[in-house]
Amino acid sequence: MPTKKEAATLLQNIGLLTGSQVEEALEKQRQTKHSIKNILKELGYLHQGNIGSSLLSQFGILPRETSEENVAPEVIKSIPSSFAKEHQVIPLEKKDDTLVLGTDEPLNFLALDYFEEELKKKVQLVMVNQNAIASSLKKYYGIETEDLSPLFEKIDQGYTPILKETEKAVEGEEEEAKRAPIIKLANMLIADGIKKRASDIHVEPLENTFRIRYRIDGVLHETLSPPKNIQRAVIARFKLMAQMNLAEKRLPQDGRIMLNVQGRPIDLRVSTLPGLYGESLVMRILDKTTMLVGMDQLGFLPENRKRWDTLLKFSGGIVLVTGPTGSGKTTTLYTSLNTLNTTDKKLMTVEEPVEYQISGINQTQVRPDIGLTFASVLRSFLRQSPDVLLVGEIRDLETADIGLRAALTGHLVFSTLHTNDAPSAITRLIDLGVPPFLVASSLQGVMAQRLVRLLCPYCKEEYPPDEETKNFLDIKAGEDVHIYRTNGCEACDYTGYHGRIGIFEIFIMNNELRELALKKAATFEIRKAAIKTGMRTLQEDGIIKIRKGLTTVDEVVSVTGRKENVTRN
Repeated sequence: MPTKKEAATLLQNIGLLTGSQVEEALEKQRQTKHSIKNILKELGYLHQGNIGSSLLSQFGILPRETSEENVAPEVIKSIPSSFAKEHQVIPLEKKDDTLVLGTDEPLNFLALDYFEEELKKKVQLVMVNQNAIASSLKKYYGIETEDLSPLFEKIDQGYTPILKETEKAVEGEEEEAKRAPIIKLANMLIADGIKKRASDIHVEPLENTFRIRYRIDGVLHETLSPPKNIQRAVIARFKLMAQMNLAEKRLPQDGRIMLNVQGRPIDLRVSTLPGLYGESLVMRILDKTTMLVGMDQLGFLPENRKRWDTLLKFSGGIVLVTGPTGSGKTTTLYTSLNTLNTTDKKLMTVEEPVEYQISGINQTQVRPDIGLTFASVLRSFLRQSPDVLLVGEIRDLETADIGLRAALTGHLVFSTLHTNDAPSAITRLIDLGVPPFLVASSLQGVMAQRLVRLLCPYCKEEYPPDEETKNFLDIKAGEDVHIYRTNGCEACDYTGYHGRIGIFEIFIMNNELRELALKKAATFEIRKAAIKTGMRTLQEDGIIKIRKGLTTVDEVVSVTGRKENVTRN
């Protein structure tokens, strides 16, 4: 069995990883102690589909059909139950001085280190499917599986709700929320959502049903329909975890749940809303490990990456990122701030809310109820001698005015606006009431962005494009272009997509654009001038990514609209 370094090098040698990716993954494992497979998947470098039978054989990992045979007690005792549960491994047998482990994570080198270093034993891994591992963990260690179906059946058969249809049932509701089956169900829903890369968990009471949906890669997927009679108890459980008022069902509430899942800090932002059939509850999953990605993972093509890097190097001025809610603006800004986060610079942010805590950055959350607004915090920031400022969003004239004036006094300021494209940011600022001279003198550049889903690399299929598609992609007669569409496999949960990537349009201010701002020119004039500077539009950026086999025509059209006519001189 190879060591971690040897195995990672093997992945590099067979073309699955680059040298820098190997080093990044190994360094992250040293810091987090997570399995190398999970780290590679989190970094986006490796998916289950990469681990084919040929690769397993190169690692010396043998498949085993089942793990249902009886295992000797002394073998079971060789592994603490906590370790078996955490790493999802089961001991199967001892061969001389070698311990045979069953795992569905054949690259779980952390387990190898544990046994070879702590128990002074050689370890051999065999491939065992997840269901067999779950049943063996339950059989030998008393660890329950995470299959929700038996739990639902048990609840349906033996569960009698004590909640009454009355506002006076708060004590009973709290008692229900503390029952073991309800606690287990709530925990499982959160764990399952995190495992499936959900950004939000929607708990929705309907007229005759109770629905759970996960938002994955920007799209809602129905995952479970628990029994209707436990609806209020489940929602009460989540409210209890978020320290909300159980008795208040007439008004919306906000709360927060802090969890630690396999060593990863997870922050759940919980909101409730009264409805006709009960309270609707949504939990937004904030996972720092997925938020702070590398710049290379944002999706910049070389030309746009060069433009964005240029904007990051300015010592003063304001840089804006535009796009609707859910377009990835926060991820882009956090990732960019992290690259600027050095010991010789002071970085400060004002946000609503602070979504992720970044070491080395001073972050402030606004509190409008006590007068702590974006504008008031920004004024105080200027007395703190900062180098780089992030204003979560420019919503009003006061915030815009202070932000742009701060940009004129030697501070690099980042912020966001809700506009359809990058050129519209100039007219939006002027519409807010910012003097045109202030926009022209302080604005350094603008980037608009959207997110499109990535085609699953393991099941995407090539197809001959029709005439409409050829026209959209500007495919010329005789041009050799490979276009792909979705298919569906186990790796992508049969959606055809796995992950998302940004499409961008970026312009850097020049003299012509500053003159147009001073003249309060229309957006279409600013757009023409930005394109003259070399700005690639959102749709053009998306088309390049379709041609590269990264996404589909449907995805790009869904965020950029019909074919646009771009004139370049």
